[in-house]
Amino acid sequence: MEQKIVLCLVILLTLAAVGLVPLNLLVVSFPEWVVLVTVLAAALSNVVYLMTFETHLAAKILLPLCLVVSIGMSVLGSLCNPYWNSVNFRPSEATSAYDRTLSSEEAREDLAYAMRCIKKCHPLFLDGTPDNVQKYYQASVTRLERNRSITVNDLRREIQSVLSVMGDAHTSVRGKWDDEVYVPSVARRKQEGWRLMGINRRTVDAIFEQNKKLYSYEVESWAQHQMTNDFFCLSGVDYLGLIDQGLVIYTWEKEKGKQENESYTAEDFVTLEAYKEINEEYLTAQEETSFVSYVIDEEKSLALLTLRECRWNQEYTDCLHQMFAEVKAQGIRRVAVDLRGNGGGNSLVANEFLRYLPVKSYKEVTGCWRLGWLMLTDNQETSENKPYDDLTFGGDVYVLTDASSFSSAMIFAEYIKDNRLGTLIGEAPGNTPSGYGDIAIFQLPHSGLLLHVSTKQFFRADKECADVLVEPDIPCESAQALDVLYGQIGE
Repeated sequence: MEQKIVLCLVILLTLAAVGLVPLNLLVVSFPEWVVLVTVLAAALSNVVYLMTFETHLAAKILLPLCLVVSIGMSVLGSLCNPYWNSVNFRPSEATSAYDRTLSSEEAREDLAYAMRCIKKCHPLFLDGTPDNVQKYYQASVTRLERNRSITVNDLRREIQSVLSVMGDAHTSVRGKWDDEVYVPSVARRKQEGWRLMGINRRTVDAIFEQNKKLYSYEVESWAQHQMTNDFFCLSGVDYLGLIDQGLVIYTWEKEKGKQENESYTAEDFVTLEAYKEINEEYLTAQEETSFVSYVIDEEKSLALLTLRECRWNQEYTDCLHQMFAEVKAQGIRRVAVDLRGNGGGNSLVANEFLRYLPVKSYKEVTGCWRLGWLMLTDNQETSENKPYDDLTFGGDVYVLTDASSFSSAMIFAEYIKDNRLGTLIGEAPGNTPSGYGDIAIFQLPHSGLLLHVSTKQFFRADKECADVLVEPDIPCESAQALDVLYGQIGE
């Protein structure tokens, strides 16, 4: 009986060592030393069992073998796993209120936790912390030590001032506020053609120059896009230090010389539900549209696919299939993909689209994946296409992009551009084709801020292209891209 009890303990500890990995990824965070302690306990129990009791030869072989496999899986699954303690595969909690006060010690612990996550996961840190990052980190630690208390937004500013020097648009820190409130008039103003010129007597350009270090970006247009989003929510204007004596005064301009001011207190900002109700006539059309949709203009022989997010799922693949089926049935000669405002997601949406084009293979991005102290390299520069032969489209392809086309949306445009498969219209996407991405997301313990950390480094599909960005073939402002497309295809 005693032997059976010890054997059960050996088996349970061996299984527990492996089981801690999915437990961490899917349920709850805990430090790596928990795995190491469990592995040590499993090893000791295994040794005690084999030395204490008479066992069959099969048990003498199987138990150590299972232990070795368990140790390998658990150690690699924790120490070399970029998603260890991340919230990629489980819901994150809401961030603490942006104006909640943290102690200096809590703030420094959150900053230190952020740096540990970055050092473990980011490819740039494989051989140690870059000098410029270390310099800004120490400066931030010093400032936090001098302050007895600091707000969540103050901490976000400190962390972001460190991250911004990395030149990686994907590695950033942000909040998740379920009770966020917004300026109620934004949708109406934009619909009526108003343009924001300044806040509290400071021009938008001046605000950007002073605060761009508070954002992670590779292209300034992406920093401007992020900052613009912060202009119109209460946590954002507080983050940017734009509340003056309890007031936020927006200056709008519709045409030269015609300006209007709007003044708001914190109580004048409205919840998302109220915002939608106030702006129902301006938002309804967009809300009822799926993340992927298409229309066919028979007169212009054009199929226009609108992709607001890069989601590679059944809805996307079904939509593509249905569109290209109609394109073939109606003899449509042109297909355009609108990626304006698409913040990215899964890059496989681009690969799926290419299956409808008559190409045997295409250039794709290469890169390397940081796995703890390891770097897994992918040097495959071309990918074999698997076209849908019955729906192959041989007509003209256009892609519309702007500064807020980011990450996987940029890769979509990159594949079309670098493989000479179509024409890009609009603005250059918001990040560089050779850079970092594929993020792990961590929640800081005291503030609840969400830290996004790149785990991969990417290199452009077209290795001979010297352009820093995926430049459009026909440059124009984002709002004009569709008109330019119609002008390009003519009658």
